[in-house]
Amino acid sequence: MISRRLAIVISILMTISCHKGERMSSGGVVSIAHLKSLCRGDHYPIVDDYRLRGVVVANSWLGEFPASVVVVDESGGVEVSIESPNLDKELPIYSEVEILCSGLMLARIGGKVALGACSDGDFPLANIDGELLSRYIRRTGQSREFTPATKRFDELCNDDISSLCRFDRVRICDEERGLKWCDTLDGDLVTTYRTLVDADGNRLEVCTLPTCRYALEDIPLNEISVVGVVDHSDNRYFIRIANKAIITQ
Repeated sequence: MISRRLAIVISILMTISCHKGERMSSGGVVSIAHLKSLCRGDHYPIVDDYRLRGVVVANSWLGEFPASVVVVDESGGVEVSIESPNLDKELPIYSEVEILCSGLMLARIGGKVALGACSDGDFPLANIDGELLSRYIRRTGQSREFTPATKRFDELCNDDISSLCRFDRVRICDEERGLKWCDTLDGDLVTTYRTLVDADGNRLEVCTLPTCRYALEDIPLNEISVVGVVDHSDNRYFIRIANKAIITQ
């Protein structure tokens, strides 16, 4: 009887050991959606050798996404926090990249999951140091273009967060006609939310940062199409225009 119990215990220990071994050896190329799904709480330090492959669709070149790039694949997108003065040249728009995720961290910021360096401060995520950029992100090619999914305001969902989407036949709301993309306060530009309205009367906010190069340009009065990265905070969706993709009709 004792030997049988011992055999059972040994069998259980071997099973646990095998499962642990499988977990430790997990890695390889995964989708962006799969990687983001691992962050079930506020943070998720990545210790496995996961790799992402995707296309850069937004970066810092127009000040729209300072200190970050947005990378997308067929499953979705993720914003990657990076501190580098030449980020727009190191990771230009439509460059194909591979991200080596081991040693990085996922963090929940508002309603989105972003990728960056482990933080030891108050902010949930730190920027990847530009001097270490080649350790984590490699350019593998250059795409000619990337076609965003065309969406309506009322069909946005969590799967669209950090993805590049196009919205057609939209206009600035009546209350904000004649305004610029950013407001000023005491002479300084401030982050500003403007409201777009679609043909069905649905509304969606556009967030423009003070670093944006066209922050003081007038918002078009007629119908436009816009292409932007979907974001989420305070239980609402909004977008940040990417690459000044404001297309007049």
